[in-house]
Amino acid sequence: MTASASAENPAPRRDLITAVLLCAGIGAALAVGYRAPNPAAEQQAAAAIPVVAAPAEAPAGEPINTTFNLDIAMRLAGTQVPEETESFYFFPMVDEVPEAVDVHELGGKLMQAAKEHDYLGIAGPDPERNRRTLLAALAAHQTDDLKTLVLIYLGPDSHRDEISAAARKAGFEARFVTYPEPGDASAKAPI
Repeated sequence: MTASASAENPAPRRDLITAVLLCAGIGAALAVGYRAPNPAAEQQAAAAIPVVAAPAEAPAGEPINTTFNLDIAMRLAGTQVPEETESFYFFPMVDEVPEAVDVHELGGKLMQAAKEHDYLGIAGPDPERNRRTLLAALAAHQTDDLKTLVLIYLGPDSHRDEISAAARKAGFEARFVTYPEPGDASAKAPI
């Protein structure tokens, strides 16, 4: 097609732009699944002593929403990941599936994140179910090497000691982000 034909009929140009945008979107979606090796993180993980980090606050002093919101949970988990890390694993327990299914799938994510020396965030609307699921997944993988995992657990302060003890026992680092239980009247207004 010549330049004069394009000027007379702009439709082919729009089709080309649409095709380019679709390809870029598909490429971006595929790139999200690719994890490049991060030697600095591997060295840091090898030298790190498992410690439970201090509780995190919402970025820039923002109040935390008292009802579960997956976007907010992912953003709060992201505050525990170094800026140079482009992505991290996140396991949302939001689907209506049997708890045993979540235990099995979370166990796989724990192993995958540990294998890749990566971060894994965990959150969901039912804090007690999240705690039970994580502890059951850890119990199922107690003989596996999770030392290079950095777990980011979003939940109420009442879970801190138990999650910290489980992380110490398994030998990995846990970072706890206080995310209040639904209906907590002492929490501030939503973001």
